[in-house]
Amino acid sequence: MNKDTQIVETVAGTWLRFPNSFKKSHCLVELPDQISLNINVKNGSVNVYKKDGNHVYQYIGDVFISSTGNQLQCSAVSAQNPEEDRSLQQSDAS
Repeated sequence: MNKDTQIVETVAGTWLRFPNSFKKSHCLVELPDQISLNINVKNGSVNVYKKDGNHVYQYIGDVFISSTGNQLQCSAVSAQNPEEDRSLQQSDAS
């Protein structure tokens, strides 16, 4: 077992590997396409994770869901990737 990771149980009883910094909320759900959702029912946050090449689920962003009257609103925020930021800065400069 890698000392930098931990295994965490989902609501379905499956076990997934996450970095040690991962903090499980109220509901951890595994979805198809190697995606998992860590749902905090108290504040409504949904953290999104994707399995990497080492079979460790890495944080990739958040999904926010809210409603006003009969309207449902959904937005997503991707995690900042320093490598992508550098390539974007380089392409903006050219």
